[in-house]
Amino acid sequence: MSEHFQMRDRAILVLLYSCGLRRNEAVHINCEDILFDKGRIYVRKGKNYKERFVPINTYNLSILQDYLYEGRPEFQNNYQTDAFLISQRGTRINDMSIANRLKYIVDASEDENIQAKNITLHTLRHSIATHLMQNKVPMKSISQFLGHSSLESTQIYTHLVNMNEHEII
Repeated sequence: MSEHFQMRDRAILVLLYSCGLRRNEAVHINCEDILFDKGRIYVRKGKNYKERFVPINTYNLSILQDYLYEGRPEFQNNYQTDAFLISQRGTRINDMSIANRLKYIVDASEDENIQAKNITLHTLRHSIATHLMQNKVPMKSISQFLGHSSLESTQIYTHLVNMNEHEII
């Protein structure tokens, strides 16, 4: 596997897990949507066409920066699109390709525990929401981070956190 593909895979994981983006949101991120100087990502095509800014830490920004300036230029025809995540042919990556990349990443881990978990793109979004709750981030902040239109959409994670805590005991 070429290094530029690995850099893109890391960027995909940053967008889907660390930033909690939906599949379609990640697909529609353009290069100029990564606001390195502000530590934010501009999500222009959220659910129901809602826009939002998502915070991102410096470590994850560096992963996106490495991909943008070192990995992405290695893709064929990369200069012909503003899309941040591009395919092998240099076009905007599609949602099925992102799902296939995640499957590849999971398989490449060679970790039977990870492979047995049936990790999907939406699993990553659920995971970041759950981890934020476990770390006592306020529900309203999580809701805004995920781009939910109401707190009710976010409250499903409360149930998941409570279930996990009971399983641990």
